[in-house]
Amino acid sequence: MLLETARLFTKVRAASPAGTPLGASASERKFKTVFLDIGLVSNLCGFYSDKTIPKKKLAAAYNGKLAEQFVGQELRSSSENLYYWSRDARGSSAETDYLIERQGEIIPIEVKSGKSGRLISLHLLINTYSNVISAYVFTEDKYGELQEHKIRFLPLFCAGAI
Repeated sequence: MLLETARLFTKVRAASPAGTPLGASASERKFKTVFLDIGLVSNLCGFYSDKTIPKKKLAAAYNGKLAEQFVGQELRSSSENLYYWSRDARGSSAETDYLIERQGEIIPIEVKSGKSGRLISLHLLINTYSNVISAYVFTEDKYGELQEHKIRFLPLFCAGAI
């Protein structure tokens, strides 16, 4: 696509965390996009620089999309390949926002714009794929860990540092 070639957005393909490289299992037909810049996304959605909109007035869904866009943009700047996981089972809506490879290890990443919630899809991924030894959740909350579940919670602004 022309817009992808111009690098206005990046295609994030669905892949299986069963093994590396993730690109070997990546789908050309199942994908989502990360725009070049969160400012472009905001502008396309009608939020202009001359408007100040308090966070509590934003729709929760839009706030979540902005958080996911921000983390995707940060990950894309530090990782050549970015994927996500979507369970293939019929009728399933399980999905983890991003998958990256670091030093031969597959790391699932979930993004939450509010409090962390139950993370059902992330737990399903970790329990299904024994080769996944750690995961990150980027949230508005502070740092935390669930060692027994192999999950680290980091503030959204740390997304570019992993």
